[in-house]
Amino acid sequence: MKSEPLEEYNDMNEAAVAEWKSETTTRERIKAIITRTTEPTPASEIAEKARASKPVVRDELNELTELGLVEKIDGGQGALYKRNDQMYIYQQVLKLHDEYSEDELIGTLQELKQTVQDIRTKYNVESPAELAQELDPDDQDGWDDHTTWQTAQKNLYLAKAAISFYDAQKVVA
Repeated sequence: MKSEPLEEYNDMNEAAVAEWKSETTTRERIKAIITRTTEPTPASEIAEKARASKPVVRDELNELTELGLVEKIDGGQGALYKRNDQMYIYQQVLKLHDEYSEDELIGTLQELKQTVQDIRTKYNVESPAELAQELDPDDQDGWDDHTTWQTAQKNLYLAKAAISFYDAQKVVA
């Protein structure tokens, strides 16, 4: 077997980056990176990931901070940035509210609750943390169920919040 796949992989990465850069604006790339940045991170690292210059990234991060989308943290040796989790959650809830009817969200809520209940019953545990403690390291199906449960729980919270927006609209209207 040749030892070239690594080189091909690097070329594929470079091709993907070039395509990403050609199909997005600098601002879009910065927003895409900061949306996934959950830990305080220097602007230089965000610039590297976004394939953008540091001054442009700093300017954009400062603007996003003013809009409340990004948190700026004093890191002692310079500013660090991360997404504003509250705004991120709010945006996710609004997106669900805009894309799905109240009935669709209620149906999804029921499905998610059933998924969680099925996994609880299957493993006779009450939480994903308890399931993780019970699973063997090589139990792939169990770990898949663990991930499914965690995802279902997250989506439950978001669906409930989106349904609450419908309830709030009824009260306000």
